[in-house]
Amino acid sequence: MAHSRRAMYLPMHDDSRPPHTTYSAGAGTPLKLGPLAGHHRADVAIVGGGIAGCSAALHAAEAGARVVLVEANEIGWGASSRNAGHLPPATKHDPDDIIAHYGAAAGQRLLDAAEQGPVVLGELIQRHGIDCDYAVPGIIMAAHTEKALRAHEKRVAYWQARGRPVELLDRRRAADMIGSDYYLGAAIDRRGGRINPLAYVRGLARAAIKAGAALHEGTRATGLARDGGKWKLTTPQGEIEAERVFLCTNAYTDNLWPGLRATIVPVRAYQFASRPLRDNVAKSILPGGQPMTDSRRLLSGIRMHHGDGRLQFGGQGPAFGPQGEPDWRATHARLQRIFPQLRTLETDYWWSGFMAFNADNSWHIHELAPGLLAMLGCNGRGVVLATLWGRELARHAAGVAAREFVLPPSAPQRLWLHPVARPLVSGLIRYYALRDAIEDRRLERTRPVSA
Repeated sequence: MAHSRRAMYLPMHDDSRPPHTTYSAGAGTPLKLGPLAGHHRADVAIVGGGIAGCSAALHAAEAGARVVLVEANEIGWGASSRNAGHLPPATKHDPDDIIAHYGAAAGQRLLDAAEQGPVVLGELIQRHGIDCDYAVPGIIMAAHTEKALRAHEKRVAYWQARGRPVELLDRRRAADMIGSDYYLGAAIDRRGGRINPLAYVRGLARAAIKAGAALHEGTRATGLARDGGKWKLTTPQGEIEAERVFLCTNAYTDNLWPGLRATIVPVRAYQFASRPLRDNVAKSILPGGQPMTDSRRLLSGIRMHHGDGRLQFGGQGPAFGPQGEPDWRATHARLQRIFPQLRTLETDYWWSGFMAFNADNSWHIHELAPGLLAMLGCNGRGVVLATLWGRELARHAAGVAAREFVLPPSAPQRLWLHPVARPLVSGLIRYYALRDAIEDRRLERTRPVSA
C-alpha cells in the first residue's frame, strides 16, 4: 500500500498549508483571497499563483486585459516560496551552447534577457513598492574540481570580453569571500543577487490586483476544454470563459491538460535553516552578502541571513513521494567540511518543494493549442526566468505571436522514460552522490593546512 501511494503521489498532494521557511517572517501577511465562485469572463485565465502566474497576471492586467487567476492553495504555495532565493543573471547553459541550440538571433535574445533578469526584477520591485530583501551584491559559483574551475574560466572569459563585471577568484580570494578554504577557486558574477521569494510573489500578486486582475486562492482548476471559440476553465465552485489560458503550474502540473505532466520529472529538493549562529561565526560566512552555489552534481545552494544569523543551505532527502525525513547526517557533514568554524551545526527547521526537470535542462513555453500556453521546466532557475517568461505570456495576450517570444515556443515532448523516471532518477541521484563523495575526498587532500 505504501509503495502504491508513493508511486501515485503528485506534488499537488503535498500539505495545503505553506511551510515555515527563512522567508516566512519577512514576507508580510498572506493575501487571504477568496475562492472563485460563479461564472466569469476574461481575456486571460491563469492557472497557478506562483511567480510565473503572478508575473503574467500583472503584466497582462497592466496592458489592459481582463485577467482571472486561480491558485489551488495560497499565492506562492509551491516552489515560488520554497527555493533558495538566488538571482543568477544567466541560464544554466553556457552562452555558446545557447547560441548553438537556438541560433544566433534567438540565442542572443535569450542571453540578453537572462542577463537583464535581476535588473528587471529590481525595476518591478521599485515600481510596485515590494519589500522583499532584494539585493544585488553578486553571486558566487565555487569550483570543487579542476574541470569545474576550467569551466568557470571559460565563462568568465566570455563575459569579461564583453565588459561584464564577472571575475575569477583564486583559492585565497575565494576563501576570503566564501569564508572557507575548501574550494579550488570560484567565479563571482556581480550582476547576480538574492531575494525573499515569498515576499516577492506576494508583492507581484498585490500589484496584479491593483492593476485590475482578479486572483483567487483555494481554487483548483478541475477541467479545461474548448467551448466554441473560447476556453472554458472549470473549478469546484465556478468557471471562467476566456480567450486565452496560461498554465503556470511548473513542477506542480497535474492532469488538467493531457500529456503535459509527462514532459517533466518533478524532483523534491530540500532546504535547511540553522539556528542563529554566534556573531563571530555568522560574520565569517559569505561576509559580502552574496549567495553561492558550487559545482557538485548535487550542488550546494548556500546563503547567510545576516539579519538573524541563520545559515540557509540545500541538502538531500527522498526525491519522490510524500515529504520524508531529510538526510541529516550527510547534509550536516558536508556543511561542516565546508565551514569547519561551525563545529556543531544545529538545524532549526527545514522544508522541501519540487523542481521540474526535463531532458534538456531548460525552461519551455509550449503552445498547446490556439490560445492555450504552458510554461514549465525551471531546472533550478526559477525566480528570475519565471518572472520573464510570465511577462512573455502577457505579451501574447496583447497580440504578440508566440514565435516572437524571447524564449522560442517548443512542442511538448513526452519523456520516453517517464513511466520509469522515479527509479531511474533515484539511481542517478545515488550515483551523483557517490561521485561527489569521491571528488570531495580528493578535494580534502588539497586543502591548505591551518597554521
